[in-house]
Amino acid sequence: MKILIPTDGSIYSSNAARVAARIALKHDYKLIVLHVVPDKGFSRKTWQKEGAENVISMIADILIESGCSMERIETLIEDGSAPEKIVEIARDMSVDRIIMGTQGKNGLKKLVGSVTEKVLQISDVLVLVVPPNYNI
Repeated sequence: MKILIPTDGSIYSSNAARVAARIALKHDYKLIVLHVVPDKGFSRKTWQKEGAENVISMIADILIESGCSMERIETLIEDGSAPEKIVEIARDMSVDRIIMGTQGKNGLKKLVGSVTEKVLQISDVLVLVVPPNYNI
């Protein structure tokens, strides 16, 4: 089983990583942690690269603390539009499941967040959305 864990460094992503670890440990698994840096037509700045690496490292640490093997964790930092890049990576890497957190503002976006909402709309891969109040 391949699980894609998109992360933005929020507590919501941390919760999703814990859920992904729990599922992964019950199966023969590979975990792919993805952080997407918004592409605004400029080259990635040093602070963006460092920030992305910190976010990825934080999630990898959570997975390892949860019992996952580092050899089964792959990390990716990509530039682009987060929803489209998440779906593209899921398709290109033949993942079985996307596990991501929620974050929102109002209406449906309040429930699932704009990135999560868009992934749910365009993904052909099963998406598990971890609610913000889910306790592991």
